Amino acid sequence: MDTVINELEGCKREFEATLNYEELTPYFDKAIEDYRKKVVLPGFRKGKAPLGMVKKRFGESIEYSSLEDIANQVFSEYMMENDVPMIGQGKMTDIDYEPKDKFTFKVEFEVKPDIKVENYKGLELSKKKYVIDDSLVDEEVNYHRLNNSELAMDSAAVDDDYVVTADVQVLDESGNIIIGQGQKDVKFFLGNKDLLPEFKSALEGIKEDEERVVETKTKDGNTQKVKISAMKVEKVVYPELNEEFFKKVTRKEDLKTEDEFRAEIKSELGKIYNDAADRELQNEIISELVKLNDIEVPEAFSDAIMKSLLDDYKKQLPKNYQLTDEQLDEFKKSRKPDAIFQAKWFLIREKIAELENIKAEDADFDELAKENAERFNIPAEKLVEIYKENNDIATNIVSKKVMDFLKENAKITEQEEVKKFEPQN
Repeated sequence: MDTVINELEGCKREFEATLNYEELTPYFDKAIEDYRKKVVLPGFRKGKAPLGMVKKRFGESIEYSSLEDIANQVFSEYMMENDVPMIGQGKMTDIDYEPKDKFTFKVEFEVKPDIKVENYKGLELSKKKYVIDDSLVDEEVNYHRLNNSELAMDSAAVDDDYVVTADVQVLDESGNIIIGQGQKDVKFFLGNKDLLPEFKSALEGIKEDEERVVETKTKDGNTQKVKISAMKVEKVVYPELNEEFFKKVTRKEDLKTEDEFRAEIKSELGKIYNDAADRELQNEIISELVKLNDIEVPEAFSDAIMKSLLDDYKKQLPKNYQLTDEQLDEFKKSRKPDAIFQAKWFLIREKIAELENIKAEDADFDELAKENAERFNIPAEKLVEIYKENNDIATNIVSKKVMDFLKENAKITEQEEVKKFEPQN
C-alpha cells in the first residue's frame, strides 16, 4: 500500500492511499462474509448460503459498495498507527477503483497546529484594587433591612418608609379617564431612588382612598396627566439590627454587634469587586497573549467551539423556539470572531502547559475534592475518583494553574480605587 500526506492550506492536510487488488482482497472477503450472514438465497436458511455462491452472485457489487468503508478503515488505522494529530473528522474527496487492479482514494482533514508561543512571561498589566467606602456598606445594609422588613397599615405616607398601593389611570387633556390606559394595585415605595420625582411628590402625605393627579412626561417627552387613587398605605417596619438578623443575612453564627456585621458586609463586598477585577485581569492576559501570538486555527476546532456557543444560546431561548436558517447564519456570522478567539486561547494555553510542564496532579484532585465534599455530601475520597475520570475537571485544573503561572510571571501594577455608592439619576 502506498500512502502519502500532502500539505494543503493552513492546517488542512490530504491523505492519499493506493491499494493493489491483492491488498484489497482481505477487505473484500470480509465484506462478502458479512453480507453472507444476512442474505437469504433459495434453498438455504438465512446466513447459510455457500460463500462461493454469494461471492459469485454478489461479489462485484459488494466490492464497489464496500470501497468507502475500506477507505475509512485504512485512513483511521493510519492516523492511529502514525499518531497524526488530527482534529475533527476526515472528509472523503476522491475515490477511484480499477476492478481487479487497484483502489485509490483521498481524504481531507485538519491537524492540530504545531504552534510557537512567545512573550508569555513578563506581561506588563494593571489591575484594580477596590477599597469599599462606607456609603456602599450603608446601601447594602439598607437593602438587607428592606428585604427582611414587614408592612403595617397606617393612616398616611409621612416619609420615605412607606409603601402605597394605588390604582393608576391616564387622563386626557380635559381630565377624563382614557379607557384601557390604567393599572390596578401598583405598589410605590417612597424610598425607591428610581421613583420619578413628580410621583414621589404626589405620594407624600397621601392617605387611603385619597386621589391625586400627577403631571408627568411620556417616553416621547409629551406632557401627560395621571390620576393616582391610593387603595392602601403601609408603613415599612424594619428588623432590629441584632444577632438573629446578622445570622439570617450572613449565615454566620459569630457576629454579635452591628460593627461586626458591617465589617462582614464590607469584606464580602470587597471580595465581589476584587473578584471582578481579577476576572478583568485574566481577560486582559488572554487578550494580550492572543494578540502577541497570532496562530492558525483549524476550522474543525473553531466549528466545535461555535457549536458550543450556539448550544448555550439556544438554552436561553423560550422552550420549543426554533431558529430560522437566517437567524442561525446571522448568529454564526456575529459570533465567529469569538469562536476563533477562544480557539486561539485554548491552543495557546495548551502550549504553555506543555512548555512549563503544567499538569493536573493527584494533589490538585485531592484539594478540589476536599473543597466540594461537604457541598455535594460525598466523601472526599469518592469524589477524587469521580474527578479523575472526568477530562473536563482535569482541563479546568490545568487552565487555572496556567493562569496562576501567568499572573505570577507578569508585572502587575495595582491601581487603588475607592468604590462608593452612586445613586442612579
